[in-house]
Amino acid sequence: MNSKESIMGLVAVGLSHKTAPVEIRERLTIPADQLAEALDRLSTMKELSESVILSTCNRVEIYARPRADRSRALAAARRFFQGLYQYPGLNEALYHFDAHSAVEHLFRVAAGLDSMVVGETEILGQVKSAYLTSQAHGSTGKITNVLFQRALFVGKQVRSKTFISEGASSVGSIAVQLAEKIFGPLNKHRILLLGAGEMAEVTARHLLSQKAGQIVILNRTFDRAAALAKQLNGVAGSMDRLEDELLLADIVICSTSADKPVLSKALVEPVMKVRRGRSLYFVDIAVPRNVDPAVNGIDNVYLYNIDDLKSLVEENMARRKGEVARAEALVTGLAAEFYEWIRATLEGKTKALRHKS
Repeated sequence: MNSKESIMGLVAVGLSHKTAPVEIRERLTIPADQLAEALDRLSTMKELSESVILSTCNRVEIYARPRADRSRALAAARRFFQGLYQYPGLNEALYHFDAHSAVEHLFRVAAGLDSMVVGETEILGQVKSAYLTSQAHGSTGKITNVLFQRALFVGKQVRSKTFISEGASSVGSIAVQLAEKIFGPLNKHRILLLGAGEMAEVTARHLLSQKAGQIVILNRTFDRAAALAKQLNGVAGSMDRLEDELLLADIVICSTSADKPVLSKALVEPVMKVRRGRSLYFVDIAVPRNVDPAVNGIDNVYLYNIDDLKSLVEENMARRKGEVARAEALVTGLAAEFYEWIRATLEGKTKALRHKS
């Protein structure tokens, strides 16, 4: 590596569902309304420049340009994570990439190849949102701007050139698949959705496609629940109806943005006594978790969190093995091409990027 490249390379540090269980990920998730503050903290680290933070339910990652030395930049990024959550095993959960491998990792993320549900479509929008937020904050620069624009291009190319996103391609769709495994056809069952955000909407649409019998949507903001329920021919309510709806539901799918559990053992236990032995299933796809793990200790309650969906994810992965290989090859080629652009740019040369396949 020449000296200029060692100064101006790229680093990526983070953790994901592959390296950290949900009980760690939920403590490191950075809500959208706290992202500016986190970017401010990164900007105080003299070892880093041009930073972007990507925070989703299954990953928290920093992409940055070292100001001087890559090893110091990586150490600074690790300190940032330790500032979010003091945990003895945190270092073991963190991974890092630099130079070409950082480019390829981001492209794989945008393509849905590093997702829990391979080929998921939501991640591309999350990458775009992370980039635009960091750009608006003034945290990006020439290299990271083109890097993320290119990542979005790669994500779209993979989805248009392969069938990687066919079938169950979101956490919400996997949650519905789990419900079908438990109950069979859902047309005679009442399903309660907690939350009315993007993940809840994706889940609700899959429920509708599977002809779920009754869909009830409860949300802290009633208007949002009502708007979603209207689209899906469901029933809307505010969270003050929670106990009443728990008495009636067969399955509860949780995806609120609450930073603490909304369903505790103290809330659910009396409900189960009134239900008189009728089982209740919770599928908690939120990070941080919406359901206190202690709820699983109540008789006739069955709790699944986002990490419990992995066996279904692996089944879907096996069915799309050929498409994954095609997508990986496409990403590898585009990452190599882009890193040549970075190399040329840092050497003061001009190199064009293709915008068509």
